[in-house]
Amino acid sequence: MSLPLISIIIPTFNRGHLIGETLDSILAQTYQNWECIVVDDGSTDNTDDVMAAYLNKDVRFKYYHRPKDRLPGGNAARNYGFEVSKGEYVQWFDSDDIMHPEML
Repeated sequence: MSLPLISIIIPTFNRGHLIGETLDSILAQTYQNWECIVVDDGSTDNTDDVMAAYLNKDVRFKYYHRPKDRLPGGNAARNYGFEVSKGEYVQWFDSDDIMHPEML
């Protein structure tokens, strides 16, 4: 029996200085069948660079930019992340949060 996929959906905006800690806490999960979808809402900082390192580190990380035809804001980013997610379950999360290792 395979374990269900959990989609962790994270909107972000100019959190390059914080999001690494968030993603490290996701990597530390004891439950391993997850995908982490980060949707950038138009960052102008180094978020792209930080995300590139995590995309190279683990294929379960996915990085999208909010489509230009969507209104800006966290809710639009969350909705887009939900649209591209593949999980049976969704865990909404923020780019400045730390996930307990056994949260999932």
